[in-house]
Amino acid sequence: MVTGYWAILSAVIAGCLAFVICTFALAVAWRIWTDRIDLSFLLAEPVEPDVASAIEVTPKASLSRFQFLIFTFVIAGVYLVLCLESGRFVEIPQNVILLLGVSGTSYAASKGIQAAAVTSQKHSEATVAAAQANAAGIANGP
Repeated sequence: MVTGYWAILSAVIAGCLAFVICTFALAVAWRIWTDRIDLSFLLAEPVEPDVASAIEVTPKASLSRFQFLIFTFVIAGVYLVLCLESGRFVEIPQNVILLLGVSGTSYAASKGIQAAAVTSQKHSEATVAAAQANAAGIANGP
């Protein structure tokens, strides 16, 4: 049983937070159920617009997105359960915060690598196009 002013206040705040989170979860679940939110490529890497228009490409799964999503939900769920059981806000161990940070960093690094690869590919395509245009200009003569 929760006793004391601060314990009651923390239990009320934890209950309100749980209610808000559950309300958002139910709203999202309802939109998913009624097909207003499409989850077919939730964990997939986005396809470049110019590539998608040229060829029918299916987006590939992203392990870093999946890992970040699962770690975030697991840590948030465990924290919520611990807060509700104790009736107060509990301290999050530094190892858990470090684990979440590593997961977020791996996601950010994968996005950086993907952006660098796309930039490199576009640069090489522009170089080839410029070389072809230059070669066509030399072949036609002045």
